[in-house]
Amino acid sequence: MTIQARTAGSAPQIPRRPLIWALIAATLGGGATIVHPLAGVVVVALILAATLLSRVPIPRLGVAMTSVTAVAALAGPNLALPQVPSVFAFRVLIVAMLIGAVGYVLMGARIGGFGPIAIPVGLLASMALWAVFSTTWAEDRMAAGRWILFLSMMGSLAVAIPIAFGDRRRAVGFLRLMGITFAVIGAISFLEIALGVRLPTSRLAGRDLATGATSVFGNENNFATYLTISLPYLLALPLVFRDVRLRALGLVGAGLALVALLFTGSKANILAVGIIFITLLIYFGTDRRQRGRAVTAVVVAALSVGLVVPAMRGSGVVPLPERMVAKFDFTLLQAQVEQGTGSGAVRNSLLGDGLGLIRDSGGIGVGAGNADVKVRSLLEFPGVANMHNWWLEVGVNLGLVGLGIYILFYLHLATRQLRISRTSPDPLVRYLALAGATSLAGFVIGSLGPSTVIHFAPMWIMFGLGMLTIRLAANTTERPSEEAPWNTHHRSP
Repeated sequence: MTIQARTAGSAPQIPRRPLIWALIAATLGGGATIVHPLAGVVVVALILAATLLSRVPIPRLGVAMTSVTAVAALAGPNLALPQVPSVFAFRVLIVAMLIGAVGYVLMGARIGGFGPIAIPVGLLASMALWAVFSTTWAEDRMAAGRWILFLSMMGSLAVAIPIAFGDRRRAVGFLRLMGITFAVIGAISFLEIALGVRLPTSRLAGRDLATGATSVFGNENNFATYLTISLPYLLALPLVFRDVRLRALGLVGAGLALVALLFTGSKANILAVGIIFITLLIYFGTDRRQRGRAVTAVVVAALSVGLVVPAMRGSGVVPLPERMVAKFDFTLLQAQVEQGTGSGAVRNSLLGDGLGLIRDSGGIGVGAGNADVKVRSLLEFPGVANMHNWWLEVGVNLGLVGLGIYILFYLHLATRQLRISRTSPDPLVRYLALAGATSLAGFVIGSLGPSTVIHFAPMWIMFGLGMLTIRLAANTTERPSEEAPWNTHHRSP
């Protein structure tokens, strides 16, 4: 073997690979700039990122990409380009992640971890395929394509979570990341409540008399649904673990989440909170081995009722504005339905119209994404096109077949997690299973809050965590100490 040394006076050679990529970036970026200046910047940034990350191992890169994409999904349009509001970070990242995954497979590599979650992934894929098939009778193909695109992107995020974080160490890291993200989102809501400081994407921005909390979600109902999806993951901490720090974190976090929820005025999610506590009380009350924790659950539920119910009536330790108190008046909702006025009447009309569309379609639905199209074309248009009911939206768009697939997917996640919560030897897995199943129970009603949840990131992350729990349970072979539930050195095969 010979070594050719560079002479003292020779100039250093520029590495070929970075030079080639720089030329490609300049060419493609220049071409994209002709279309739009920001497009050129995005193209150059993506190529630069690809070059810098080219030497990072693909599995590690996949974990990092999934983490960043999940946070970006929660941030939504808050991370959008000002000149192009529809282009925000999540959409760019999820497309890049999917392209990377396809390229990885085409290179002959194998993405593992699908075995334990084959059923829920198969049901999601079946739902997507049925949605594609429904375009054959959809009136508006563009609306159908947009709905299917959202379903594919969000479903991919849900599936990526158990694949990327399928061992205990990575799962703990992801939970910590979601916890930090929750804290930031919650802090933004309290800035709204205390100081009236709002993000530009909030529908309440610029309204002097606005008192609600929206955080990063744009409106109160979406934020409220995020809070009730997250609440069981806080409540389960003092109910599963013995670590004082985790118990304190769970109780304080749950209390703050309930306070923020009160400032959303969401009736559906207040009912969801009730379902969450009933689920926990039944769960612990029916297990003789956990009677001590059943007492803890009763105490936590009583404290929560003492915090929420007086505030809803205009008294208590949380001083709600009169406008918020009025929002929690369920007799007003009934009066609106009877008189045909207000949001109660609109939702009642949408329910009747949606069921009518399912009946008129012969049960096959109007085609993916066409529920809004059909509602707008009604002679008695209720004034709002979105179903404001996720179960109804799936049924109207995909018919009884699509709704049946979704219900099977939902029940599979709920029942498997309930079983795992009682049988897993790992307290971390039991915690995830109990929180996930309880979150699903609350979301049955909580999903009636937002206008649509087809692109609602918290729901899809909840589904992803459910599948992650199933995968972790399949891999768990040892029982780590309950005093150290976040021990990342526990091994799974």
